[in-house]
Amino acid sequence: MKKDKKFLSELESNLEGVSSKNKKKIIEKYDLLIKNEKENGKKITVILKEIGKPKEIAEKEKALLGKEPLTLRIKEKAKKISSSAKESINKAKKNLKKKKKEKEKAVKNKIEVDKSKIKEEKKKLKEEKKALKKKLREEKKELKNKIKEENKKKKDGEKDKKPLFSFLTKDISFKKKKEEKEGILVPYEEEKASPSEIVSDIKEEIQEEISEVSEIVSEKRLFESKKDRRKRIFFKTIGVIITILLMVIWFWAATIFIASLFAYLDGIKFIGFCIALGGLTFLLLWIIVMVNRAVFRKKNNLVLNLVVSFVCLGIIGFGIVHGMKQVSEIKTVKDVSTKYSMTTKLSTYTLPSEPNEKFTITFNSNYNTQYNIKHDNTLKNKIRIEVKYYECYYDYYMKQTSNSTYISLKLDDRDRLSVYIDDLKEGLVFDNDELSRYSVRITVNPKDEGRLIIQN
Repeated sequence: MKKDKKFLSELESNLEGVSSKNKKKIIEKYDLLIKNEKENGKKITVILKEIGKPKEIAEKEKALLGKEPLTLRIKEKAKKISSSAKESINKAKKNLKKKKKEKEKAVKNKIEVDKSKIKEEKKKLKEEKKALKKKLREEKKELKNKIKEENKKKKDGEKDKKPLFSFLTKDISFKKKKEEKEGILVPYEEEKASPSEIVSDIKEEIQEEISEVSEIVSEKRLFESKKDRRKRIFFKTIGVIITILLMVIWFWAATIFIASLFAYLDGIKFIGFCIALGGLTFLLLWIIVMVNRAVFRKKNNLVLNLVVSFVCLGIIGFGIVHGMKQVSEIKTVKDVSTKYSMTTKLSTYTLPSEPNEKFTITFNSNYNTQYNIKHDNTLKNKIRIEVKYYECYYDYYMKQTSNSTYISLKLDDRDRLSVYIDDLKEGLVFDNDELSRYSVRITVNPKDEGRLIIQN
């Protein structure tokens, strides 16, 4: 869309509440003004800057016509009501956020307290385990020493009425009491108890206690080997790296999804691609959650994961199909003149004063230039270069010296994109090859034609 037409359309949209006659007069007035300024040789951008913004002009014209119409007053009141409603909604949101933060803080504090308690319990269990091991060693040493003493007594020929290994009666009585408490009454004969049996019983009791402790503290992996620890650390680091990569991909997908929503609100009605991008962002987020839970060894609900994944894939598939259907409905227009018109740039150059000196014309373009040389006997020591091109597609640049000129037609990507977006809003696509076409006409005296050097 041309800049002058865009300006007039914006002015028309801002003249709400004005009668059709007055509106027509105002638009015709500014249209005439722009045309006159163009004929004087001014650029459209300069003209529009001098005139001012369409909104300000519309307000001035309304003020000149008289009092503001009733529709404008109603709109102003509606705006005030909407602004007050927005304020109240924002306040409510802030209050909700505060409450959420307070709840989160309370939960965090509880978690920290629970963690500290767990740590203390684990420390206690470690200490108990160490104490049990020490006891076992001490008891073993005592038994060995006592057995050695009894053997020495035997060798010396000392006779004692007391049964062998009577020093172990304490352990046997302790075992009796324990079994009596549990409801088992088995008579122990101190004379028949052997030291190996007593040692094995004590060992079994201590091993049972150690196994109970190790089961409680299994989360800390007290009996984990170096190999297993290295494996665990290696897989955890790989999982964290994958999570970070997925987060980066999700960020870009979310950015593109938000951009597609803005494009939809702007008028590009490709809702199918918006749906597909939304499904993709949610799927990536769900994958990140699953990977994170797997890395930190938390339980994953397989059925739920499969259901969510299939739902997301279904949404993505539906969005792509719908989007492709909308793309197929776009019409390609070959006749570009229905919407766009060519711009002409005419420049006159003076040739060098000496007849032997040559004049160089250099063109820079992304497409092949079509040259057309025209003869004019009236031109004396001068040449005219006329360039016709589509202003929406190219940027014109010219630099001149005494014996050369440089003309550049470069693609303006920003303008091209805005043109393409405007066309998509209308559900049309104009022929790109036709828009990229431009022509160059060089008018010269036949006598001076040999002095020209054209470079591309």
